[in-house]
Amino acid sequence: MTSALILFGLLFLLLALCVPVGYAIGLACCGLALFTGTCDLSMIPAKMITGNDSFIFLAVPMFTFAGYLMEAGNITERLVDWVNKVFGRLPGSMGAVAIITCAIFAALTGSGAATTAAVGAIMFPLMIKAQYSKDASAGIIASGAVLGPVIPPSIPMIIYGSAMGVSISDMFLGGVIPGVLMAGSFLLYNTWYAIKHQLPRSTTKYSLYDILKATWHSLGVLMLPVIILGGIYSGLFTPTEAAAVAIAYTTALMIAYGRFTFKRYLQVMKRTASTTGVIMLIVALSNAFSFLLTKERIPSKLTSAVVPMLGNAYIYLAVVIIIFLIAGALMDTAPALLILAPILVPIGVEFGLSELHLGVLMCIVMICGLITPPFGLNLFTISSTSGVSFEQATKGAAPMIICCVIICILCAYIPGLITFLPSLVGG
Repeated sequence: MTSALILFGLLFLLLALCVPVGYAIGLACCGLALFTGTCDLSMIPAKMITGNDSFIFLAVPMFTFAGYLMEAGNITERLVDWVNKVFGRLPGSMGAVAIITCAIFAALTGSGAATTAAVGAIMFPLMIKAQYSKDASAGIIASGAVLGPVIPPSIPMIIYGSAMGVSISDMFLGGVIPGVLMAGSFLLYNTWYAIKHQLPRSTTKYSLYDILKATWHSLGVLMLPVIILGGIYSGLFTPTEAAAVAIAYTTALMIAYGRFTFKRYLQVMKRTASTTGVIMLIVALSNAFSFLLTKERIPSKLTSAVVPMLGNAYIYLAVVIIIFLIAGALMDTAPALLILAPILVPIGVEFGLSELHLGVLMCIVMICGLITPPFGLNLFTISSTSGVSFEQATKGAAPMIICCVIICILCAYIPGLITFLPSLVGG
């Protein structure tokens, strides 16, 4: 286990010294190669290149690009208008509108931060006007945006599926029920909050004509998930090809809505390149990391050592949830998945758990980190968007964090919540 101690010791030492995650992974790999001679240093860049040499990884920049185009296309107002007309008479109507809009917009963009910024800019003032407190408004919006990486398309699921050899389509389907459960739990909390604080209900009545008009006004946006997911599961195109379709479709929407300019399009391309560059560097370096793990047989050694200690799958799942909750609060989703999954998944497989179940579970637990201090990205985003402090946003999100943890526990111990739809479609 000397190799494991050197590799992880260097990795955590570098992380403690605030070295960026990608560089920390690469330097730890080089350190192991130098100290033990386990492989030639030239193998590290070679494995980095092969790590990104996968057709499915084309989906990462393309879905990211499509998501940023949706944000730049200013489609949020259309969604808010439609959701408000359909669901606006629920108790705590503004909170419900925020959550449902976040769920739909998140499914379109796959980005928690983009959803927080886009929906927060419109909904935060409306929620304050509806007598929500500032911390509750910020917390509900930031938490609703957590649904982005859960409801397909999900970049963390693409990364996990590619790294672990699990079907991306199955991963997408596996995230649907957990995503719906999370959205439902957020709506239940919002209803309880509205009743407890006696928030006024909307008295505006919309006719069927008004609802149909709003639906027609937002139809182009609402059709995107139908086209993307319908195309994938009908076999019309692969997830990667679906990402290309998403770009073409969102570009057409921008033109139709009068939001297309070459300057705005170029800005989105630059932003996509910046985001994708970080993700793919981490993916490349993590492939070298996984290569060294396999070469040194670290996962199998850990499996042999840990399985007798844990005893059964129930204890193992509890440990996985705790580890990923901590990792999600401290690290970005992609590097945490790429570092921890190759180590923990073989142990779970030894207990008879499926890689699909574990993969979706790890993704949704990690995604809770988007609203978990000290590094909750959605909390920072809503803080900058709304002007509330990080502490206020954290306080407002606390009940939703509890909801997320409960859903994660249910998904861990009731595998069918994740595997039912993939098995249904696969069957």
